[in-house]
Amino acid sequence: MFILSYEFSSNNIDEKIELLQINDIFDAFYENPLEITTDEFGYGYLEKENVTIILKVAFNGDPKDLEAFKEKVSSILGKTPINMEEINYNYESFKMPPIELKNNWVLCDPSDSSEFENKNVINFISQGAFGTGLHETTSDILNYILSKDFTGKKVLDIGTGSGILSIATAIKNAEEVVSLDIRDVTDEVTLNSSLNNLSNIKIKIGDALSENLIDDIKYDWVYINIGGEETTMFMDFIKNHLSDSGYLLVSGLVTWSYEKIKAFILDNGFKVESELNTNEWCTSIFKRL
Repeated sequence: MFILSYEFSSNNIDEKIELLQINDIFDAFYENPLEITTDEFGYGYLEKENVTIILKVAFNGDPKDLEAFKEKVSSILGKTPINMEEINYNYESFKMPPIELKNNWVLCDPSDSSEFENKNVINFISQGAFGTGLHETTSDILNYILSKDFTGKKVLDIGTGSGILSIATAIKNAEEVVSLDIRDVTDEVTLNSSLNNLSNIKIKIGDALSENLIDDIKYDWVYINIGGEETTMFMDFIKNHLSDSGYLLVSGLVTWSYEKIKAFILDNGFKVESELNTNEWCTSIFKRL
């Protein structure tokens, strides 16, 4: 594969791509110029305006036709390329590196499990969903869950993502775990559950705030690892599904709004049991009063 690179202003990059598409050239791409921002509850981004962008056009044909392709693209775009390079992509699937956790636990791809014979292994294949143990919030919660015994407990995992928190809880002997997400993560959670020989996880997909997804039962634990704003939005839902004296595990919070979210949770009838902090990320366990 050859990649031709052209410089353009971000203000007219879409126009240039449309010109290529009109001429049946569709393998064109660029990296969006983003500025990371912070808001009250965490991080966001803004697209930068009026900056220089490198538009890349890919050629997958016969090398003898490359020069003619370059001339055609340059004529359409009204510019000569600033660079042309040959790239040989390796399409091997991504394998998550092993993640060593506390208390002799390790999270790893099944192909690596034989390297950890003296450890407690969680087999896990990353499918791209949020929450693979790499992020501070997920690692903090994993370490906490793996230090507990959930025998006989029912657990609701809101915003389950990859399902790793549900899987860890099921491994720690929970009677039943319900993994809830608005995105269809059935394949991810089912695959990783099977890799650990688990049969006590139920998957629910949809918008829990507008659909009747959860049975009218009370859970001993509720997890929510999707941020401060979402925690406030889900509070009534959480209280409707958490048992008296049940536990609420909240993560995905940032230091600059943590006290506000904590006060909100306390005002809703909880007390703090434990608090964890890694860099700017906060995790807390609350007990219902």
